Amino acid sequence: MKSLAFCIIFYLSLLTVANAANSKHIKRLIETRKCIGCNLKNANLKGLYLQQADLTGANLRGANLNGADLRGAFLKRANLTKTDLRNAKLENANLEDAKLDWAQLNNASINNRTVIGSKWRLIYDIVNHKVVSQDLTDKDLSRANFNGVDLRKFNFVGANLEGATFEGALVSQANFDGTNLQNSSLFISDLRNSSFQKANLKNSSLQAADIRGAILEQTNLGNANLRRTYLDNAKLSNSNLIKADLAFAHGHNSDLRQSKLTKANLFNADLRSSNLSGVDLRNANLKGADISNTILTSATLRKTNLEGVNLRGVKLSGTNLRKLNLRNIDLSGNDLSHTNFTGSNLSGANLEGANLSNAILINANLKGANLKGANLSNAKLTKANIQNAELIDANLSNTDLRFANFKNANLQGANVTGVETFFTKVCGAIMFDGKQTKCNE
Repeated sequence: MKSLAFCIIFYLSLLTVANAANSKHIKRLIETRKCIGCNLKNANLKGLYLQQADLTGANLRGANLNGADLRGAFLKRANLTKTDLRNAKLENANLEDAKLDWAQLNNASINNRTVIGSKWRLIYDIVNHKVVSQDLTDKDLSRANFNGVDLRKFNFVGANLEGATFEGALVSQANFDGTNLQNSSLFISDLRNSSFQKANLKNSSLQAADIRGAILEQTNLGNANLRRTYLDNAKLSNSNLIKADLAFAHGHNSDLRQSKLTKANLFNADLRSSNLSGVDLRNANLKGADISNTILTSATLRKTNLEGVNLRGVKLSGTNLRKLNLRNIDLSGNDLSHTNFTGSNLSGANLEGANLSNAILINANLKGANLKGANLSNAKLTKANIQNAELIDANLSNTDLRFANFKNANLQGANVTGVETFFTKVCGAIMFDGKQTKCNE
């Protein structure tokens, strides 16, 4: 047994780091090893000799018991939430009804005479690689601490992992189908090629996690943190990503078909060559995002922030782009046929060579837009503002230009066969034959 003098010196060192712990309780514990119901919250008890100590009902939340000798100790009903029990000796200890939520159990030692709940014994076995089987189907592992643990190819189908932490864990090729992972943390974890079909990850953090090639179809990721997450080739179709944070996420070739991204944050996200067909992006923030060469057909983008977004090569045919700010956007060469731009601001936009056949541009602002060689056949430009726009060699056949304003626009070489020009304003415009119209104003 360590001498009393050593314990007193050790006690004095503890006082500076005890935080919320009661200093008198720490002193009592060291001197008597009996502290029933004591407040030892966040106390630094690292390596302390506590054999057969009575800590029944004590509050040890967040305490540091790393390497502590707790053999035969009484920890019944103790609060060990977020406690560091790494390397602790817990042989013959009594942890009946103890709270071990998020406790660190790595390299701790328990034996058959350690009294501990079956749930926590299983978690201890998993953390310390003592599980006989990797099949954890339907197990209750809620609020477990798996940080840094190797869980590759484990089967968690239907398990309850609510609030569990997997930070920095190796979990590639694992199966989480139908699993409850609400409020869990998978920060910087390796989840490559894992499956989360129909899993519940609401309010969870996958920040900077690697989920390349993972399957998250029909998964609930509402309000999830996916900032800087690697999503390349991930399958996220028909998933709930409402209010999810995908800022700076990297997801080339990812599949997000029919997913709900309402109010999602995609600031500076890189989703090049992904499939976003049918997605709901209402009120989402795509400022600075790169979604070039994606499929965005039949998507809903009402009140979506598209400032500075890269839309080069995006397939937008049939998409609803009503009342959006698309000022200075580059959509050159894009297929925009049947797309609805009613009331949208496309001033200064680059639409050179774009296919806008059958597009709806009623009340759209195309002032100063580049429409050289664009196909606007059968498009509706009623009441559109096309002042100062470049329409050289554009195809305007059978286009509805009623009440449109072409003041100072350049239509040289444009095909205007069958156009409807009722009350169309062409003051100062260069017409298809190269002649400039005079203004009567």
